[in-house]
Amino acid sequence: MPIRAIIFDRDGVLTQFDFKTITAFFHRLLPITPYELVPRLQQWGEVVGFPNDIAEEQIFWHSFCKQLSDELNLTSTACTQLQGFNYLSVMQMFPETKPVLLDIRQRGLRTGVLSNNPMTAIHSSLVALGLADLIDIACAARINGVTKPHPAAYFSVLQALAVKPEECLFFDDEEHCVKGAYDIGMHAYLVDRSRTNHALCEGIVQNLTAVTAILESLDNKF
Repeated sequence: MPIRAIIFDRDGVLTQFDFKTITAFFHRLLPITPYELVPRLQQWGEVVGFPNDIAEEQIFWHSFCKQLSDELNLTSTACTQLQGFNYLSVMQMFPETKPVLLDIRQRGLRTGVLSNNPMTAIHSSLVALGLADLIDIACAARINGVTKPHPAAYFSVLQALAVKPEECLFFDDEEHCVKGAYDIGMHAYLVDRSRTNHALCEGIVQNLTAVTAILESLDNKF
């Protein structure tokens, strides 16, 4: 069955965070690193509930910063500065992201983004990076109540794109998310940017430049 759509994870696949800038910002305000901050944010969401839209996202972030400030005995000034942090400003696309998405669009394929990120402004991040016009469906998995690798997370995007699993390519940088997609019948690939080359026979790509080769190899099968 020919490929009709491609679904991507966002973080680590289409985009990355500028950790140098992030580290510099939080280092002057916190006694913990940004890497230690992430599980705390996850735990906070599990306690109070994750945001379902952009308005809730801001409330969620502000309440998290207030709780963190109380826990770490930060000053009110530091708390205010934390609350003013805009993570969208430190997101970057990978060099090949836009050219690959343009090629996909020219081929007439539909595109989707499915992210497990606890912050739900997926579409807003794509707008900020100039990618929104190249993505048909952008979904924060938590809004639907389940995250990858639960089958329902994938099917929510597949249904929105009006395609079957076997008609879709999937790219993620986490093995369990790739396996979840593979298990429901998608053509799933792990993005491992630490590699020096692609290993398509193993279902691994070094970056998204492999998309064209994968599409052409699958086209030859049909």
